Order: sequence, then structure tokens, then C-alpha cells
Amino acid sequence: MSTGEDDRVVRVLEVDPDLGERVEADVRSRAFAAATARVERLAEGPWDPPREQGFGLLVLSGFIVRRVGRQERYGAELLGPGDLLRPWQAPGRLASQPFEASWQTIAPAELAVLDDAFVRRVAPYPQIATRLVDRVMVRSRHLALELAILQQRRVEDRLLMLLWLLAERWGYVTRSGVRVAAPLTHALLAELVAARRPSVSTALTKLVRSGQVIRVGSEWVLDQPPSFASGGLATDNR
Repeated sequence: MSTGEDDRVVRVLEVDPDLGERVEADVRSRAFAAATARVERLAEGPWDPPREQGFGLLVLSGFIVRRVGRQERYGAELLGPGDLLRPWQAPGRLASQPFEASWQTIAPAELAVLDDAFVRRVAPYPQIATRLVDRVMVRSRHLALELAILQQRRVEDRLLMLLWLLAERWGYVTRSGVRVAAPLTHALLAELVAARRPSVSTALTKLVRSGQVIRVGSEWVLDQPPSFASGGLATDNR
């Protein structure tokens, strides 16, 4: 649900610099000034997405779960900072295999509304649109990786591989290891790895006992492999 405090405006290329990475230096300042967007704030709980708006909704902070399924069997996708959403796009009612979809905010979120007005303002800077297309492709490829993870036979293998995949997207390095910033409950992890919750709890216990995973509050910390390189992960001294 929206908090009703949706009057903040941000410079999108300042809060998400990657989107302006390819803009030429001589027009960069104009592009930054043009790429402003209204922010929609979401509280935790069910979310009813808005109607179609331009490029879509860019997640600036927080986490959202999208569930798709039928007959009370659902697959889940975790969405977070950097993801571009177009939640109004769904298979038509006459699809051969109709599925239900729902959205839930699991950590208070902020979304930049990249509406039609935003599209018009950034039209002189096509590099921004190109980067947004990149985001869509990255999201689809992460989904393909998650499907590959689901093919692993052991639940603990699925969990560990999924946690590392999420760490690559939203993790940061701490003194104790790589912390996954998303609030991942046993129930949500069960949805993400297509397993029953008791099996996930048992598998997590094994991973904790082996020292590969540590629970810190609502987050998980992964032990760093010997060859680990931080790459795009942020560093935190906690």
C-alpha cells in the first residue's frame, strides 16, 4: 500500500548513477536536471500497483515480492533497488494458462515513477533508455539463474546458491562476511527455492552449523570463500 506521502521528487541519475553512465560529458548536467521523477513510498504489506506509466517504476530502496501461481501454488520473485517494474503488464485474461499475480512490500520501499512526462524529458538522452532496457534484461537473466538453482536436488544447495545470487545484487561486505540486505524469512525463502518451509528451516540449520551462513537479525551473512573478490559489493565496517 502507498503511504500517501508521494510528493518527493528526486534526480534519478543522482540516486542511481548507473543510468547516466553513458550520457556524454558535455550534456550530462542537462540530462541530470531533466531526469527528475516523483517518488512513491510503499509501506509494508499488500501493494496494488498503479496503472500504466511511461517506462515504469524504478525501485530506489526497499524490497517487494511478486507472486504468480494458480490453485494456491505460487512462485515468487524478489525485487529490490535497481529493478525496473512494469506491474501492469500481465498475460491477458484469455491466456491458455491464466495465472494469478500479487504484490507485497516486505520492507518499506521508494519507487521513482518514470511516467510519460519523464519519458519526454529524457528523450534527448537515449542512453538513459538504453540503460533501463539493460535493467529489464538483467532481471530476466537473474530469473533464468534462479530457475537453474531450482534444479539442484538438495534444498541446502538451492538456498546457498540463491543467497549468493542475492548477495551479488544487494549484498555488502562486512567484517564477518557478506551480508544480504533483504529481509528473508524462512517462509519467503521456501517460496524462492520451491521447497516446504520445514525443509528450508532444516537446511538453514545445517548451513548455520557448517559456518556457511549466519543469521543477524532479519538478515543473513555469508562466509566469504577464499577466492572472494568484492566486485560490485558495497563495503561496511560493521
